[in-house]
Amino acid sequence: MYSWRITKYNPAKRNESGHYTDLDEWTCFSEAGKKLTMDEYLDIEKRYIDAIMIVMDEMNIDNLFIESLELYPEEITVQDAREFISKLWVGKKINKLEIQGIARLTLRNAVWCKLRLRNRFFVHFGYDYYMFIGVSDSCTKALEKIKSIGLYVEDYDSPYL
Repeated sequence: MYSWRITKYNPAKRNESGHYTDLDEWTCFSEAGKKLTMDEYLDIEKRYIDAIMIVMDEMNIDNLFIESLELYPEEITVQDAREFISKLWVGKKINKLEIQGIARLTLRNAVWCKLRLRNRFFVHFGYDYYMFIGVSDSCTKALEKIKSIGLYVEDYDSPYL
């Protein structure tokens, strides 16, 4: 399995222990409107969601399954997503539109999830805008596209396996 950490964080700003050293970097949706504009936030959010779709497209995958799901009711309400979330559960097969929706809610701290398609594909979300994608094929074209949209791709095993 190939596995990567995909983030907005430039690896050149990591110390020898791998810790990110730019302490002024925003790390949470709640900082939109404070440390960055909402438009800037939405641009980054779109890149993360696009990265998932880019890899799925190269792998010719249209659906994933919800492997894990945690709900944060107050944030779900703030995001006006109760109806959407009410149709999701662990084990449910979801399409690309639903994947985009659940990824968006995860990035906005309304839910936490792990998505998977057997041993072919997974996407895991970590704290502070760390996203982990694993696939059964190398997906070199997808990785180049992800880099071209301004995200960083590092070989990395997901800590959520």
